[in-house]
Amino acid sequence: MFLDAVRRRNPGLLRFAAQLHRSGVIPPNTFVFDRGAVRRNAERLAERAAALGLDLYYMAKQIAYDAQLVAAIRSCIPGAVAVDWMGAEALLAQGAKVQHVGHLVPIPARLVPALMAQARPEVWTLLDLEAAEAVNRAALALGRVQSVLLRINGGDFFPGQEGGFAPEEVLAAATTIARLPGLRLSGVTSYPCFTWDEEATRYRPTANLEALVTSAERLRAAGFSIEQINAPGNTSLSVLPLLAQYGASHGEPGHALTGTTPEQSLGSSEEEPAVVYVSEVSAQLSGGQALAYGGGLYARAHARQALVGTGPEELEESAPVTVRFPPPQFIDYQCLLEPPRGRHLPTGATVLMAFRFQLFVLRSYRAVVEQDGEGTWRLLTLTPPF
Repeated sequence: MFLDAVRRRNPGLLRFAAQLHRSGVIPPNTFVFDRGAVRRNAERLAERAAALGLDLYYMAKQIAYDAQLVAAIRSCIPGAVAVDWMGAEALLAQGAKVQHVGHLVPIPARLVPALMAQARPEVWTLLDLEAAEAVNRAALALGRVQSVLLRINGGDFFPGQEGGFAPEEVLAAATTIARLPGLRLSGVTSYPCFTWDEEATRYRPTANLEALVTSAERLRAAGFSIEQINAPGNTSLSVLPLLAQYGASHGEPGHALTGTTPEQSLGSSEEEPAVVYVSEVSAQLSGGQALAYGGGLYARAHARQALVGTGPEELEESAPVTVRFPPPQFIDYQCLLEPPRGRHLPTGATVLMAFRFQLFVLRSYRAVVEQDGEGTWRLLTLTPPF
């Protein structure tokens, strides 16, 4: 369980998050981030990637592009990948380097010129040849040659993330791109290239990775200089050696930065757990159940337990209670808490959880905290203000 990992490896974060809530400094529906742990995770990822000859672009959508956290990450991993044009804009507004755009969500044609002028990304991913024409026109208008990646379709996509070129289509696409003077084909990418196998409790390559490697081989055999094989998907300290093993050049860590990778649910992740979710008991139900405020209850979170209490001792010493999120087709106004028979969860009690999240699609507060060299925790920012 993610909660077990935080209790064992970062108990100070749990205690301080509870203190902030009990004192009224933060409201329910707040994600509390340990900036120091995020920075240490970024440092470890950068060091291991360098040792393996890999490059990284960080993904910041999970943390809603929080400026405090982005600053900690970019001190170790300089360049970012933007999941969409809104993410690129949020990062650029902070002065961050956006090095990869256009992958999961293509850039709208009308926004291509402005984004290219502002970001001047290292690579721009193309899902079709019409996008190639738009990116080519923008590059020529700026007097530059834009390096591009072909998005490879291995057929193993999440719904809403389809698109790209099948391995048998890459040579024709590359030949067309070679005729466009504003573009230079520099590589291939896909997503996800690695996935977590729940039964085997390990990461495994996907059909997308196989298609990615095959496409790179075909392009190189045809004389194209393929410098980047970008294989995102669960990029973490455990997956980095797999990237090197399969011949990839780049990875894109996201959840690894906050220690919320799938293996953290087993307590076996090398990354430090760096975030907790704070809620509050909102109402009582017949039969001893209770409700807690939502807003950040991400449907794919796999949260199962919560700590509930009105003070630090109860939160630390009481056994976790079962938590049930609403089904994904419903709005996450509240979640259900199921204590053991005889235990009462009073309205207003603090609720602490830990799970995977995607803050950019949620309506939550975010608090960034840090522990100084003397062990004192302090609140750095709360967004939006409360």
